[in-house]
Parts: sequence; structure tokens; C-alpha cells
Amino acid sequence: MQHNGVFIGIDHGGTTTTALVYDLERGKLSSHSVPMPKRMPSAGIVEHDPEDFFESSLGAARGALDSAKLKWTDVKGIGIANQGETSMAWDTETGLGIGPALSWEDRRTSELCDQLAARGVDKLIRERTGIMLDPYFSASKFQWLIENIPEVGMARDKGCLRLGGTDSYLISRLTDGEVHASEAGTASRTALFNLHKLTWDCDLLDAFGLTQSQLPLIQPTCGDFGYTRHRDFNGVAVPITANVVDAHGALFAQGCLDNTKVKATLGTGAFIEVNTGKFPLKPDGKFPVFVGWELEDSVDYTIEGGVFSVGSGIDWLVRSGILSSADVSAEMALNASNHSGVSVVPCFTGLSAPYWQSGARASISGLGLDTKPADIVRALLDGIAFQCAEIIQALSQKTQGTVSEVRADGGPTANDFLMQRLADLLGMPVSVSLEPDMTALGTAYLAAIGAGQLKSDDVLAMERNSRIFEPIMESDERDSLWASWNKSVHEVCERTKEL
Repeated sequence: MQHNGVFIGIDHGGTTTTALVYDLERGKLSSHSVPMPKRMPSAGIVEHDPEDFFESSLGAARGALDSAKLKWTDVKGIGIANQGETSMAWDTETGLGIGPALSWEDRRTSELCDQLAARGVDKLIRERTGIMLDPYFSASKFQWLIENIPEVGMARDKGCLRLGGTDSYLISRLTDGEVHASEAGTASRTALFNLHKLTWDCDLLDAFGLTQSQLPLIQPTCGDFGYTRHRDFNGVAVPITANVVDAHGALFAQGCLDNTKVKATLGTGAFIEVNTGKFPLKPDGKFPVFVGWELEDSVDYTIEGGVFSVGSGIDWLVRSGILSSADVSAEMALNASNHSGVSVVPCFTGLSAPYWQSGARASISGLGLDTKPADIVRALLDGIAFQCAEIIQALSQKTQGTVSEVRADGGPTANDFLMQRLADLLGMPVSVSLEPDMTALGTAYLAAIGAGQLKSDDVLAMERNSRIFEPIMESDERDSLWASWNKSVHEVCERTKEL
């Protein structure tokens, strides 16, 4: 098999877009990140400008190629890692976005979801899709855009409306509108995708007032997503050979190709998954079941739990003046009292699995006149660790205890206090990747597979460098901390029900 050229993985993160250049023989050559603007004008509203996904992708890719002293003519395939549930609309006449891109963090469709639940749509979603009715998923976002952005409604009436995620919008822009496509893993996060038939579900489309022509064509994760035709490429037709959800890209890069390993990617939020193999687990209404990828003529399924506020929770500490910089959070936490009595449940944009309470809000309790900023920092990091550990334990139980290893990656894993706390609360080792761009790397691997230059077995055999955090906490202390946490999160849930 001849190995010529390089592959680029583009990762749409919550606050940055990262591009990574990968060579099959030399490995990672370079990476480059550019800011991804985000607007939060009021509580529960989190949005982007659709065009920023395109511009940041080009900027990150140019920077990575420049660092590697390469050009677009050297690239043999582009892979895209998308934000999953982030949803937007665009007009085929202009090729440009209409209205805001609603972030996966956005909760503005909570009331709409309540109305749909009253009509029994939630039951239909659980039966057909493996997930649940929640503002987190794309379907209600699509409906909101049509009903609330006049230009989107006009495009629908003219028959030139397209709906999709960050992937299908970027593909459309790169190909000058020639390709409107996505893949099964991304589609499985919309609440419109039939998990059993692996197609858009007509009944669910009707329930949300959508048509199949508005949505992208579903293709395998690796393959032909068209060629670049945009003027920025100066006539160079680079093939787009892979498309994957960001969390699934990291799952693939971590070599989590069976149910013995759980992957935890920490960024703006945390997305914790187990690859359950060739058959989906039976949905339980608590942990969503997704398609991981459709690859090499077979489908892998995953089960996932998410923590909505990880990096965003730490950023809140900075914006609030409690923390001077995210970089010093671990040091502050280590210097705080271990018995301050302060507890933080950091659900700033709702509680996800296993609670699914979109109206939940973060809480701080146990404050006293002697409480110091470091105590709040430590308590918030503890809250993140508890939420992650709770999901990892539940996923292990869902897979009959097959999980024997935790593999973590993403920016917040550089926080030693947080990673040690996670290992202590789990009572098991946590392996933290030394590669800061696992999602982009996994996406580049998939791009190489899509170009016929790599196989999944090759990825499984690759060496992975990591740091291991061993649990050091005594079981009595662990049990006491879990009891306090369970009480705190129960109080948040009860308070949410009263709202």
C-alpha cells in the first residue's frame, strides 16, 4: 500500500477549532487552533454564527499546513469532527447560514420539548432513536429555527432550506453547495434517526414539521463527501474522506474498539462513552445509545453519558473573579481545605444523564464567613469529577462490568487535581493521553481510512502515550464523599421539580 501525502483532521470544539496534519509514516506533523466565537446573551441561550465554523476551519487548516511547511496539494484527505447536536440552517440559493447556529449547550427549546412530550412524541423518540426528547438534541432546534427565524421559514417555503450540523454546513461550503451529506453517528444525535433501520424516520420528521429533503444524505463515516471547490483552495480539489462526531473521533483515536474501555473526552463539557460493538444496547431512557461510526461495511454502536459543564464551569470561575486563570485551578484546589463543607453541583446548563433535567441550575452550598475562593474552586472541580465518575460507573454497569480501563483526553485533563480526584472517586486507574488533540487525530485517522490508506486494525495497534493516575484515597473517605455528593445532587433535582 503506497503512502503518499498527508491527511488533515478538523475538530469543531466548543471554544476553538483545531486542525491536525497527520502523515502515515511520520505521525502527527503539526496542529493549529483558532478561536471559535460563541454568544451567550442570556440564560440558556448559547449560539454561534454558522459562518464562523467555515472560517475557523480554513484558518486552523492553513495554520497547521504552514507549520508543517505543506500546501493543499500535499493533502490527500480531509476529515471533519463535528459538534454533534449543534444545529443550523442555510439557504441553497446563497449557500450561507440563516440565523444562529444553536449550540449543543443551548436550552431555548425546553418549552417546545414540553409541548411535544404532551403529544406523546417523547415515547416515539425513545422507541425509534435510542435517545430521548431533550433540548440537547437537534430536532427541536431545527423546528425552533423554522418557527422563529423568518428567513428560515421563507427558505422552507421556497424549497431551498437545508438543515444540519457543523459537519454538513462545512461540507456544503467546501464543495460550493454540491454536497449535502452527513453520517450515521451524527444523524443518531438528532432525535430523527431510526436506530434500527439506519435511516431518517418519517414519523419523527412529521412530528417536528420537517422533510427529508431538508436534511443531509446519510453516508458511511469514511468515504466520498465530495471535493473542495471553494476559491480558497485555488483550484485544488482535495477529497473530503471522513466525517465523525467529535466524541466518536476521540473514541476511535483512543483505540476504544470494544467494551473493555471507557473513553472520557473533557472540553467545554465531558462526553463519556463505551463502544458496545455491532449491536446497540436496549435504550433505558437515561443513557442515550448512538451509532459510533459506520466503517468498513459494519456499524459500531456506543452508549454515552455527558456532563454539560466542565471547561465552561471552570471558565465561570474565571469570569466571576473567583479564579484568576484556569491554569492555576489545580494549585488552588490542592491548597484548599479538605473539610471546608462547601459543595458545588456545576450543572450550569442543566443535568444530563442519568437525570435529564434541562431546568436544573448549578448550586453552591455550605458557604461560611470563613469560606475562601480556593474552597469554591476545589468544590467545583470535585463536582465535575463526581459527575464524570457517576457516569463511568453507570456505563460499566450497563455493559455488565466489562470496563477495565478509563482513557481520558482533552484540555481539562491537564488538571492533575481533577484527574486524581476522578481516579480516587472511581477507585480505579485513569489513563490520561499525552496527545492534546485526540479528536483531531482520530479524525485524521478516519480520513486516511476513507482514502484507502489505513485500516481500523492499524489504529488499534498504534502506541499511545499516557500518564496514569492511580487511586490513593481510602475507601471510608470515598464512601463519605459519595454520600455527601448524592445528597447535594438530590437537592438540586428536587429544587428543579419545584420550579
